[in-house]
Amino acid sequence: MADDIIDAHEQSEQARKWLQQNGSSIVVGVLLGLAVLLGWQRWQQSGADHRAEALVKFEELQAAADKDDAELAGKHLDDLRTNYADTPHAALAALEQAEILVKAGKLDEAEPLVRFAVDKGVPETVQGVAQVRLARLLIARGEPQKALEVVKSIKIEGFTSQVESLRGDALVALGKRDDARIAFDAALAATDVAATHRRLLEIKRDDLLAGGAAPMLAPPAPPAAAVPAPPIAPGAVFEPIIEAKPAEQGS
Repeated sequence: MADDIIDAHEQSEQARKWLQQNGSSIVVGVLLGLAVLLGWQRWQQSGADHRAEALVKFEELQAAADKDDAELAGKHLDDLRTNYADTPHAALAALEQAEILVKAGKLDEAEPLVRFAVDKGVPETVQGVAQVRLARLLIARGEPQKALEVVKSIKIEGFTSQVESLRGDALVALGKRDDARIAFDAALAATDVAATHRRLLEIKRDDLLAGGAAPMLAPPAPPAAAVPAPPIAPGAVFEPIIEAKPAEQGS
């Protein structure tokens, strides 16, 4: 029993001496751990605040666009591109502004905005929407070969129907009718039977089978030189953005 008491006393003395020698290091370690934890929490909160601010800016841009206030909308867009490029709302804002320019026939001015959305688009679904719109814009501008390069870069699951439809449009513009028909068949295979755009795909495919030209979404401008008229008219380049207001993601 005495030996046990002595052993316990020696152990406590050893612990006391160890604490005297290393106590300051333990305290520093605990403080550093707390600092890292608090810093992480503050960083997370800062990220959430940043995304919330981007959402507000995006909604302000939409309100300005609804009022046809191009100057104010432009200021909000510049702010989003400069200070919130890491959020989905910067890319979505660029796409909205590009759509306005496309409807006004200003395809050259719209392209840099769409390319910004391609480069900065997050999450990948937003980037995919931007890539689809860039391909449509290039076809409308009479650059189907460049559009095909963009189409090849779209790897996002769930975009098969749009990708194959775009491939078909570009191939029609290049005069590659057989390849275009195959692309439209692939687009139809990936399209729900109840989808609103399925009928247009069927018309495009059937016209190619019948030896006609794939239908335009709107009357085209006269084709340049020997290049076939693009199957997408400028006014029909952009379909509505389904993901226009993404849910705020957790940090």
